Amino acid sequence: MAIKLFTNVYSGNANDSIGINSDHVLTVFETMSINPNTGDEERMTNIFTVSGNTYQVKDSYLEVVARLNENVR
Repeated sequence: MAIKLFTNVYSGNANDSIGINSDHVLTVFETMSINPNTGDEERMTNIFTVSGNTYQVKDSYLEVVARLNENVR
């Protein structure tokens, strides 16, 4: 099991990081969203897992893909 840390899009949690088991990731994709605080359009990366959950992170698409591929055997 390889837990990779990313920056959670959502604030209000105990901290800003989220750990995701890279063995459970099916796909990674980007979407655009409106920031409710500023009204600005922002790009976010989505990590979809085998359990059907989608996690939204601030890390760029390329950063997420690179981190998930670190130490792959």
